[in-house]
Amino acid sequence: MADRNGLPDILDSYIPLGSLTLSLDVRGSGYISRDDWTVSNDIWLAFHEYLVSRDAGPVAFARSLADNKWVRVHARKHKAIEDFATMRVYVLPDDVGRRQVDRSNGYLRKILIKLVNELDTSLKSWEGYHSPNDSSQHYRFESSNDDSLFYLFNTLPSPVPTPSPASCPISNEAIESISGSVKLPGLLTRLYPYQKRTAATMIKREVEPARALDPRLTLMQGPTGQAFYYDRDTGVLLRHQRVYDEARGGILGESMGLGKTLICLAVIVATKGHWPVVPPEYSLDLHPVRPKVGSLMEMAAAAVGHSQIPWRTIFGNLSRAGEDHKSCLTILEDNVGSYVIPAPVARWSRRPSTIPQGKTIRLSTATLIIVPQNLLSQWRSEISEHVEEGCLKLLCLDPADEHPFPLADKLLQYDIILMSRQRFEHEMVPSETAKARSKVKAEASAKGGCSCSLDEDCHCSTSHEYQSPLRDLHFLRIVIDEGHEFSSSGRSGRAYWALQMLHVDRRWVVSGTPANGLLGVEVGTATYETSDGIENALKTITADVLQARRKESALSQERKDLEKLGLLVAGFLQVKPWSNSKDEDPASWHKYIMPYEDGRRKVRSLKTLLESLVVRHRIADIEADIQLPTLHNRVVYLQPSWHDKLSINLFILTLTANAVTSERVDEDYMFHPKNRRQLHILISNLRQSGFYWTSFSPEGVAKTLKVTRAYYEEHENLTTDGQWLDRKLIEKVLTFGDLVLNSASWRCFAEMHEMGMFVEDFPAEARAPWSLVPCQDSDPLLVGATQLAKAQTWVDSHLYSPNPLHGLAGVGTSTMKKLWHDLQPGGGAVTPDDFLPREGPAAKSPPQKKPLSTHTRVPTLTQKQTISRAKAGPSLRKFKQAPDTQRPSDTPNDSGSTVPKLALKSALKASVTNVPVDPFPLDSPLAKARLSGTASAKLSYLLDRISVLHQDEKILVFYEGDHIAWYIAQALDLIDVRYLIYTKTLTLERQNAYITTFNTTETFRVLLMNVHQAAHGLHIASASRVFFVNPVWQPNVEAQAIKRAHRIGQTRPVHVETLVLKDTLEDQMLQRRKGMTAQEHQRAERSLLDDDTMSTIIKNAQFIPLQANEIHDVRKQVARLQIPQQLFGRPGKGVGNVDDPDADLIFPTNSPSSKKSRKRKSDVGQIDRFSGYASFSAMEEANASGASSQRRKSESEHAPDIDDLPPRRRKTANVRFSTNLGADAPESSSRMNESDSIDSPNYDDSSLVTRKVSIDFGSLDGGDADPSRSLTSEPITSFSASGFRRRVGFNLGEGSEEARSLFGGGGSAS
Repeated sequence: MADRNGLPDILDSYIPLGSLTLSLDVRGSGYISRDDWTVSNDIWLAFHEYLVSRDAGPVAFARSLADNKWVRVHARKHKAIEDFATMRVYVLPDDVGRRQVDRSNGYLRKILIKLVNELDTSLKSWEGYHSPNDSSQHYRFESSNDDSLFYLFNTLPSPVPTPSPASCPISNEAIESISGSVKLPGLLTRLYPYQKRTAATMIKREVEPARALDPRLTLMQGPTGQAFYYDRDTGVLLRHQRVYDEARGGILGESMGLGKTLICLAVIVATKGHWPVVPPEYSLDLHPVRPKVGSLMEMAAAAVGHSQIPWRTIFGNLSRAGEDHKSCLTILEDNVGSYVIPAPVARWSRRPSTIPQGKTIRLSTATLIIVPQNLLSQWRSEISEHVEEGCLKLLCLDPADEHPFPLADKLLQYDIILMSRQRFEHEMVPSETAKARSKVKAEASAKGGCSCSLDEDCHCSTSHEYQSPLRDLHFLRIVIDEGHEFSSSGRSGRAYWALQMLHVDRRWVVSGTPANGLLGVEVGTATYETSDGIENALKTITADVLQARRKESALSQERKDLEKLGLLVAGFLQVKPWSNSKDEDPASWHKYIMPYEDGRRKVRSLKTLLESLVVRHRIADIEADIQLPTLHNRVVYLQPSWHDKLSINLFILTLTANAVTSERVDEDYMFHPKNRRQLHILISNLRQSGFYWTSFSPEGVAKTLKVTRAYYEEHENLTTDGQWLDRKLIEKVLTFGDLVLNSASWRCFAEMHEMGMFVEDFPAEARAPWSLVPCQDSDPLLVGATQLAKAQTWVDSHLYSPNPLHGLAGVGTSTMKKLWHDLQPGGGAVTPDDFLPREGPAAKSPPQKKPLSTHTRVPTLTQKQTISRAKAGPSLRKFKQAPDTQRPSDTPNDSGSTVPKLALKSALKASVTNVPVDPFPLDSPLAKARLSGTASAKLSYLLDRISVLHQDEKILVFYEGDHIAWYIAQALDLIDVRYLIYTKTLTLERQNAYITTFNTTETFRVLLMNVHQAAHGLHIASASRVFFVNPVWQPNVEAQAIKRAHRIGQTRPVHVETLVLKDTLEDQMLQRRKGMTAQEHQRAERSLLDDDTMSTIIKNAQFIPLQANEIHDVRKQVARLQIPQQLFGRPGKGVGNVDDPDADLIFPTNSPSSKKSRKRKSDVGQIDRFSGYASFSAMEEANASGASSQRRKSESEHAPDIDDLPPRRRKTANVRFSTNLGADAPESSSRMNESDSIDSPNYDDSSLVTRKVSIDFGSLDGGDADPSRSLTSEPITSFSASGFRRRVGFNLGEGSEEARSLFGGGGSAS
């Protein structure tokens, strides 16, 4: 029965929404007129007929809605109180009566929302027994808990052991093959139970996505218990639920190191040959229209194609059983399923035009795998390791390959198409296509024919574009490894738009950290120090961290994380309703997922969304299946060496002098907001100085002291307490500065940028030529690492001569003299005292010298320097008799002295005995020489640990500045430990080769890696010892670096050691990091200066105490080795190629190891060679082999020969040194720049004392210096040529105007 408007006349079609208790018209203040209220309190009346509308409250809202048929309102007298009435509200759902009631009125929708918020939902009020003194019950739309995103992610339920059966028998068979107790056919590796559960859940979500309630709707219950669905933001109220299919895919979020790659491969193997589902909107008219009746076989093949039956897998099994079905396979290939996307409707035009044709899309069983460029080789090796040969047909597309992309017919043959993200972007949106599209779009717009707002949405120029074959196929699956990177560039990135062009059935993002806040708690706890009872301790730490972060209020970071997650959900995974078009009522991510303005989270919607997308296990469930080797993490506190103290104090000197002389105001002050970038560079250099630093120049320190001393003398009469304290600070600056300039060893290292090495019992006759500073015979010899390497090489190359010591002194003299003349051409005997500030006329007549060369190229860490050269193994040469060393004819050596001609040939002949001859007797001076220490406390500790551990374990050393890697590499060369340096400057091919070689061979025992290159999914489980040479500020970066080694595949306990100089700034930094909350960490993620506490610590940094008597006592300057290392005659291990280090690397089979071979043209068949599924002709194979051998011979990259001069480095000042025995000056690995010479050690006032800020950067990444990076075009600038405005300019600890490289220890901002 219906009323006159066609609406149902009974309340069964309405939903009881709530009630209100109202007062009658008592003294003119009620809602209802008493005169009209004459009915018994047992009868419900149409309330709005008696309503006295006096305000805009809920009663007035109810009457407006009732007048427009949106609600019905009934009322009666209160059961207990005479002067009150009860009002009931019934609402007409939006999915009922849509033809009769207009629901588009925005005003009515707003007042409905307000009315719903005011109604009492209790049954007592609905029945009319509610007292005005009783509290009302209202609808609650959000959960009372306010759990953080981090907590929600870490408490997601783990996949169930056995997913419910799928309705499709073929898909159900795939799930059972993974979940079964036997090994998955085609997979070489047996899965762990949690991996089986994850893989089975992934397949179940792919084939039968659950139907989920529209996330905009909340299931509610009225006062009578009747359920309805309500959107509190739009006011939509439904009787029946509105559901959407969840994504066919999601986010594989298992924690780092738990085998996500293997899980993906298991899913691919289990669903091999499965076909994608035709999109419903294109599923009509799929059956072919034949010109004549087809044969039974043709019709059967067409039916198989439309039914998506995995016939390839079925017939493959039959073929392996010995059956032959070639004719069936041929006709099935001709009937692969497809569908047609209709062409867009053409615009009406008076001119005749051709009817646009639809585009045919063919179904493909292939899985597209898109990976970061540096993980391409790792995926390829994982496939080779885990998948049986011949099981999957793999097409791997290297970004360096220049051959054309395979056509669609070729792509249909593969099971996996693996490519890098860069190659994928270029293929889908090539740069030349984008330029052509923009050009055509501009031309069309000029003619009035194109009004598209975005190039990506413009189809006006499609005829001019390259169309990738990938766009002609509908793939079964796409897997994006480290998929969180795709959301980094946002909707404007090429990757985002490239993904929109694909036709894919199932989509997966593989990432243990889909966003910064979506991080497993077990990863964060990897940075915690461990102790006894480690397993229970870690469990306690994990639980404590989880609870501590449950209610954290880091909303700014959560908002960023949720925005990135929204791009993945709507852009890549295309989850509805978030990805709905404008015509399909899209859901607003900001409205329904992002937190409220007051900070409250929308926990219910967010939790439901995460549960429908993310597949991951809780750490407790994983530990029940597998126990990774124990992780031991400890901080090693070291006493700083003399030179460590000098380096750190020089930075404090710079900060203190700048603060006092600038009076901490204006832009002169280093902590001024405008100087933030320069201050960040300085602090980065300061942190790296905890290992070693040589880039403060003596002239720079002298200038700072002169400015500071002038300020000190100008402000003698200080009155306030603050000024008195500043005066004390200046006194400390001047005292320490003078001490530094009087240190001969520091001046040597600062000019030469060398790591200081200390040698005990160096041969006395060769001691003086090699020494950097004058010292007693009982003192250890101080020599640079480069010079010591030359001395070692000289002796080792003459081991089997009768007297290997002969000529060592001459080599030292000639080497020092040659390099010193490059620094100080024409220089005579000078002393370090000549550099110090002078008084009197002598200051005005300095020696004038110019460099021999003006070459200013800045050296960088080249590929040759990132791999160590093998040394020859123990010699088996024997002597029949000691040769006669007294020969009448002598030959001159390089130094001009003579070395007797030795009977080397006879010495190398086979011995009569079988006992090998020692290089030299044990009482030889060479045998006693020992490397006893270095100038760096951390380097000495590393050498001790590596020398002991490298025999049995592989070692990872993480650093932040490339100069640190260079110094460590020099030291490892001295003790004959082979290493690789993994840095961002390497080519992709070489990066892959280094990881593969380190993991699979025993040749290289140490891998040096920039810590910021370690957070990208690399697998380095072959290493069980991990060292951080400096504490890492960001815990997440440190945790991900640790997880490179502590992961599945690791068979040893992993020991992590972080080296910290005790009672220094880095010690304070580490203690501050330990005490920070997660919110503080996120706020200061980019820089420690973003943390107010840490910034205050830096501002108030104190000098490290120094003893004046240490300046000339060499023994007190040594950071001693616990295990002194033999220097000469160390027997090589005989592992590796002595002539060509690259011969020891394992390069990918399809990846050329030289630029020449990389550019060699090849056809598609060569790509297939990876998987062994496509054949080569004999000629192609011969050419490939020949190119490889030529590469080894002509293009090897290795460390330079010992006779090669070091690359040119930072300029030198006129710093004079005195040496002994004709060695005019110490060797330096740097050379002067003509423009850098100075006229006098006592500099002119106008150039010394500056008012304008002077900032000297250099090139922090080893590249050429960029003048634009300085606030002034000249390194030292003055506002006025006369008078002092005494301010210490910005000395960032980089010494000179010219940038320095690794050889010079130049800083690099990480």
